[in-house]
Amino acid sequence: MGGSGGGYFPSRPDRLHSLIEKARESAEQQRLDTDINGVLQDLLTTFNERDSEKIQEYLSKIKEILGKTIEVETFLFGGSVAKHTYVDGLSDVDALAILDREDLAGKSPGEVLNIFHKSLQDQLTYDKVKLVEKGRIAVTVVYRDSTEIQLLPAIRTSGKVFISSARAKEWNETNPKAFQRALTKANQRLNSALVPTIKLIKSINDGLPEQKRLIGCHIESLALEAAKGYRGAKTVKALLTHTLDHASKRVFSPIRDVTAQSRIVDSYLGKAKSPKRRVVADALAGIVRKLDAATSADQWKRIVGG
Repeated sequence: MGGSGGGYFPSRPDRLHSLIEKARESAEQQRLDTDINGVLQDLLTTFNERDSEKIQEYLSKIKEILGKTIEVETFLFGGSVAKHTYVDGLSDVDALAILDREDLAGKSPGEVLNIFHKSLQDQLTYDKVKLVEKGRIAVTVVYRDSTEIQLLPAIRTSGKVFISSARAKEWNETNPKAFQRALTKANQRLNSALVPTIKLIKSINDGLPEQKRLIGCHIESLALEAAKGYRGAKTVKALLTHTLDHASKRVFSPIRDVTAQSRIVDSYLGKAKSPKRRVVADALAGIVRKLDAATSADQWKRIVGG
């Protein structure tokens, strides 16, 4: 009955030992992955300190004040307003204020910005508002409770939406809803892990020297491409390493702007395989190596959270 040795357990002791060791390593890796995902969620909580309900309340008030000639379109990311009063991409602002007025026809981005800025200054009540600050292409409303809301003025002409170029010299046609739809769809497919992944990559990016940094909309475009066809674990940890690895290779070539804000989103890095692109690629690849070599959740926290 028991002489064949061909039952459930392997007959060779060394084979049994190997299976036990693999099971142990697998259990340890699962525990580490759980710990790392927990640390990443904690970091995301610190990134999301802005009161989203209050921001939505203020945006509703602003929309009411500006009237029916302005359509206020909010964004999935909720803005990264505190760092600057110009924007790298649409998701760096809290809302796009689309002005649908005949009197703006033929006016430059700078002229429209001035009109929009004055309209906010004149109509907002200063019992709650501390100041209304005009940046290069956007306006930031600073409230007395320290909440800041950044609005990017746009115009609608012949059914198309246009926003200012980065240098505020000309109008660029844009399709913000295309980006929103693509990001929302990919985020849902990946168990809502894509948006947190992008936020973490932006945190890592902010800690890099200036010459090695990507702009916000470039990070988003790279992440959207990395998400296509991804079949790995739908966790922030797994998607973060996959996206960074993908970006370290994809960054060598120009990438199309999903929002149509410009023809390509990364013209600031020059032509394909330019020296600037190599510097950024090396930085991203270096981060991937550090994450791969990390053996604890605390090490991940230091690399990602700075």
